[in-house]
Amino acid sequence: MIKIRLTFYDKLFIAFVLAVSVGVFLLNLRLDAAAEQKYLTVHVNNELVMEFSFNDETEQQVSFSFGEKKEHFAVLEISGGRVRMLPLSRELCPRGICSHTGWISRDYQSIVCVPNRIIVAFSDKKLDGVDGVTY
Repeated sequence: MIKIRLTFYDKLFIAFVLAVSVGVFLLNLRLDAAAEQKYLTVHVNNELVMEFSFNDETEQQVSFSFGEKKEHFAVLEISGGRVRMLPLSRELCPRGICSHTGWISRDYQSIVCVPNRIIVAFSDKKLDGVDGVTY
């Protein structure tokens, strides 16, 4: 068995790396909390159906139509700066993954209903226009 002896400078370096890691983590949490996520977009079949703003005090339910003839409705529940999709019928969404996603509250989270081609995601109103093109 090999025994490794750490010197004072090894321990100092490890403590420095841990301190920097914790500092960056706390800074990230603070910046994330300060970020304004006030705009929500709903896309159906790659078309923007709805875009609206809300704040942390908003509590409401918003419905939108989807389907070939806009014959079906989905409901989004908004509460405390978070959003979730209420369950759709088994015929429309057999697995119900979109409603099982639960509450989303961060800009990197989204709710996706693949059978109905619905995407609910946060957006930044300041980023109007094209942000990238791929050929």
